[in-house]
Amino acid sequence: MTDQPEGQRFSQVYMRRADLLPDSARMRNRIAKIIGALGDHDDLRSFGQFIEREQGILVGQTVYSYQWPPILQKMELRDVLDTITTIYSAISSYDQGREAQKRKTFLDNCRRVFAEEQVRYRIDDRGGVHLAVDEEFEAARISTISGLGAPRYNGVRSLYDDAFIALDRTPPDGKAALRSAFFATESLFRLIFPSAHQLSSSEIQKHLEPLVSRLYANQKPAINLAQKLVASLKDWIDGAHFYRHEPGAEEPAQPPLELAIYMVSEAGGHLRWLAKLDAMASN
Repeated sequence: MTDQPEGQRFSQVYMRRADLLPDSARMRNRIAKIIGALGDHDDLRSFGQFIEREQGILVGQTVYSYQWPPILQKMELRDVLDTITTIYSAISSYDQGREAQKRKTFLDNCRRVFAEEQVRYRIDDRGGVHLAVDEEFEAARISTISGLGAPRYNGVRSLYDDAFIALDRTPPDGKAALRSAFFATESLFRLIFPSAHQLSSSEIQKHLEPLVSRLYANQKPAINLAQKLVASLKDWIDGAHFYRHEPGAEEPAQPPLELAIYMVSEAGGHLRWLAKLDAMASN
């Protein structure tokens, strides 16, 4: 995250499918209310002019605070996030002398909204909006969710998204994230293999290994790579089991956050491959 430029608008740094980025109507309304409380009618008009000039969109009348919620609701998500940066810059231009405290209050309020509404963004000290963990982590999430777009995978997709919601909590709940990632993988595995009792190394050996051998037969070295991926999945399952709560057993401690993030990221790769195997097996 240290290499990310500060103070730039979100759309200048990140290019992502807007429909897969974290969004919230409540978040939009609350940010709009924060903006509407920043100044008088002239100030609010000035904010609207800044947005039109800097972001290239038309927002219409912005004189009254009640006009801001519908404005932000109609915006593309990128423009909502860019608006935070634009308003931050606008404060410094119109409110000389008090701008430092007003900017800080504005950013503190927006950060609180992001945390409470559990959207995966952070705001740097110059008003720039960024993805909360890092761009690569969010890209992996989007790639996985995109690959699970079929209605058949609705439950799997929801469980995997729960893992990211857990990481958005304050403090992050790595244990819940890891468990949700495991349940998502188990759900997809049992969709592919309805007779499987659970997601375990023995069930992988019983069901997945024969399928992989069949699908990649006579494809060397692809079959060798696929077998290594199966072994990697088995190791991932065994690692995740350390954080599963068995009845009568002591609740495990939170995993270090970096390990939870790694496990959730690995789950994304496993889910994408399993979904592909599911499609290949159906053809």
